[in-house]
Amino acid sequence: MSSTTAPATAMVSRAVQRRVEAGSSVMCARCDQQVKFAARQNRQQVIANVYADGRWTRVEHFHAECYDEAGAPYGKAAEQDIRSRRPSS
Repeated sequence: MSSTTAPATAMVSRAVQRRVEAGSSVMCARCDQQVKFAARQNRQQVIANVYADGRWTRVEHFHAECYDEAGAPYGKAAEQDIRSRRPSS
């Protein structure tokens, strides 16, 4: 019987853009202002999982416009619809 091992996947920093949710109290990594929810406004945020040497180190939050102004430091943010995060019934 032979044993096979899946190749190790190098974890790299990545970002996703999604709607700011009610109750958000995170601070933007670029402008140091709160990423705030506002009713009737479809505000967007970018959330980045940051890796160093293949190991997760932190999460950074940005206003969508701040992330763009920063030159997308963790690559183009994938768009995520909030509905895709909810389990189906």
